[in-house]
Amino acid sequence: MRLAFQARDRTVAECDLIADTGCPVGVILPEDLFHRLLFREIPDIDTNFGLLVGGWLRLYMPNFGLVELIRGYGSDTVADSSAREHPAFVGLVGLPVLRLGDYGGDADTFWFRYQPGSP
Repeated sequence: MRLAFQARDRTVAECDLIADTGCPVGVILPEDLFHRLLFREIPDIDTNFGLLVGGWLRLYMPNFGLVELIRGYGSDTVADSSAREHPAFVGLVGLPVLRLGDYGGDADTFWFRYQPGSP
């Protein structure tokens, strides 16, 4: 899934992420990219991937009506694991972000549709 994030300096970074419905956090990015996009720190969390560095990130997809702060995390371990699936993937997008819209797919395809007023 391709998501865009806006940094504090208003630059925008597009990221290809693995959609992981079992991931309980919004998004996990490589630590250097995470720190570039960080708006405000939140507590880090310890996971089976190790420590995830926490912060608020701005999801920035105005064409879809999605411009809002989301909880995100930085982890080079998760980023490296994602890149092993495909070199274009830089991290994961988890259930909290996926629940902003409707999503689905099968072994070959994945789709996401944002509808204002979604849970």
